[in-house]
Amino acid sequence: MKIESGRVLDRLPAEERCRGAIFTSYSFDPAFFEENVLRAVLRLTSDPVEQVERYHSEARRALQETPVAVVVDAGERRAGRRLPYDLLEVSDVVFHPKSVLLLYRDFARLLIGSGNLTRPGFGDNTELFVSTDLIYANDADMSLLDGFDQHLGRIEALVRRTGTQLHQIRDEIQRKSRSASPILSAGLAFLDSTTGPIMDQFAALIPADALVTSVGMLAPFYETDDVDDAGVPDESSVFGAFAGRIAPESTLDVGFRWENPQIQPTAPTDLNKGLNRIWTFKSNDKEAVLAYRIPTELTRNTMFYLDAAGQRRRMPLGEAIASVEDRTFWMQPDPLAFAPRQTIANAARRFSKVRHWLHPAYRIADGRAAHRPLHAKMLAVAYRSGTNEATLILMGSPNMSRRALLLQSGKGLGNVEVGLAFSIEGRFELRDFVPDLVHAPPSACTPAEREFPEKDHNFALAIDEASHDPGAKTLRVSWAPSATELPPWRLSYDGRDIASSVEPPSITVRVANFTLNPSTAEVVLHVNGKEYSAPILVTDLVGLPVTASGAGVGLDELLMLLSRRIGTERTLLIAERRNSKSDDGLTSVFGEGFSPTDVFKAWWCAAEDLADADLSVQAFRLRLEGALGIGAAWSCMLEAVEQSTMAREEVWFFGAELLRSLSEFNLPQSRELDAKLRMMAAFKARVRSEMEAIRLSAGTRSWKDLVLRFYRETTA
Repeated sequence: MKIESGRVLDRLPAEERCRGAIFTSYSFDPAFFEENVLRAVLRLTSDPVEQVERYHSEARRALQETPVAVVVDAGERRAGRRLPYDLLEVSDVVFHPKSVLLLYRDFARLLIGSGNLTRPGFGDNTELFVSTDLIYANDADMSLLDGFDQHLGRIEALVRRTGTQLHQIRDEIQRKSRSASPILSAGLAFLDSTTGPIMDQFAALIPADALVTSVGMLAPFYETDDVDDAGVPDESSVFGAFAGRIAPESTLDVGFRWENPQIQPTAPTDLNKGLNRIWTFKSNDKEAVLAYRIPTELTRNTMFYLDAAGQRRRMPLGEAIASVEDRTFWMQPDPLAFAPRQTIANAARRFSKVRHWLHPAYRIADGRAAHRPLHAKMLAVAYRSGTNEATLILMGSPNMSRRALLLQSGKGLGNVEVGLAFSIEGRFELRDFVPDLVHAPPSACTPAEREFPEKDHNFALAIDEASHDPGAKTLRVSWAPSATELPPWRLSYDGRDIASSVEPPSITVRVANFTLNPSTAEVVLHVNGKEYSAPILVTDLVGLPVTASGAGVGLDELLMLLSRRIGTERTLLIAERRNSKSDDGLTSVFGEGFSPTDVFKAWWCAAEDLADADLSVQAFRLRLEGALGIGAAWSCMLEAVEQSTMAREEVWFFGAELLRSLSEFNLPQSRELDAKLRMMAAFKARVRSEMEAIRLSAGTRSWKDLVLRFYRETTA
């Protein structure tokens, strides 16, 4: 089996508009996510560094059309979120899954692996992801998608606040659902610790009569060494998980992260003093290649050694000595690797052979030093059932620990983890999948226990929820029960204090006339000289203003945009200029004012846009009710009536034409049709209701009666 190498970012986007995206991660870097991941998924064209304001405006507009939710561990995310996607936190259990689900028109793209939503997790580390496209028309694929959706439902119960986008994404999934019976998708099995221990689910995929012939484990983190020194690992250890099913000839391969390989030559060392130690040999080719060798015996003319695969080789002794002297062959310092040494040693009583493998954190790539530490997680179990041999593989988020593999997730219990398992014919071992691994006999590597620093108290958890209602222009910050333990505190937004006290907070903080600035989408709690950020969740993304200042777009600009006479970018520029009292730039387009023809054209073009089968439900709603949509133009007309700048009869006439335009086109058949029809019916009912307040009566003018009769069918 060949594992394809490449960038995760290159695998995310498809050649079409994304209709919804959900990400799960343990740690989270919002700057990397917003400038790289979202840019790829939403196919944004602006540069996030060189065109900051333009990029933010483009991204906000895209987020209004495509719901995006990110679920992370509350204690591991970083500050710096600026865009209004839903950032949801889990705090009562260690939240460790790494997954991506992207919804497209005819398929969903699912990635499950080991990398966090950080720059190292999506490029700098050595990670493993399983990527698959799930076709909505395929029952097997839909079974896997439905299983993942059920997983989303379970983690939804774990998040501190659910926001709005996760519901919209799950609604989109369920619109695609075919209610298929549970079956594997292309041999893939979705494993999820929220339903039970992952190791139990994994082991259940091995035939009951099978004998395990090899177990390969690869991870940066292993369980602690707390197994009785005198015994063998029992079923409470990941190394004893297959007790009773181990074949007599079985092997155990354990892969560690090698933290300190030296890729530059060190001072020459006598070969006699470096026997059974790891050495590095650098080729003299134009492009330097490093190979690892373990000298085991020196004779008069020959050096015998083990290569990186653990195979016995030989090399002329004179050549080896010359390579040491010219510093192309040097001894490595004692490898720094972390694992439960005693537990692995005890496992030798169950397995016929136990082998250690090191994955170098440093290497030479394209002629330059590269830091690619191992963060991938993999479990490969080869088994024999009758005359058949196969290898079952698990890739995903679990490290090789009890909390990750042997416990169901829960407070004080196991982590939330996910993985994908699949089987391939034949017996394969760990190094078949990861050829960069270096064989390290016990004489060359002594693993140590890893020590973890204690975490600081996360005062951000004192904030229960920070939410922004764009319609009411308010910010609301409520407090969790743990806020009663807060020392003197201060709450700020974008550098401006909004509340403070020397006493623990007891009432909800409310801010009126609030605008969500492009610079940040977080509030900051200041305690003991430190800052603790909390994401602001927007109650309705469609209601967000589209200008950086938060100002609305006027009727003139909206009519020009809806009728396709100017684009979105120019519309916003004109609106900003108008709000700053400078020349609005519309005179050259409109002349001295718009006419009924301009309004009619805007309605007709907008109705045609709504008929686009490619529109997601959110994109459809945005064109109806968003700040640049039909509803915004209609609201501007109603405000003009109140301000006596437009006649009641004129606005009623435009409303009647709007209803007629929306009634004269048919929405195309799609899985979203019912949802779109409900939105359209609700919007038209709103317009009819608002027209009642400015109802046109025939009176003594016969033309009014003709107008009423013409529009009676759509306005009644």
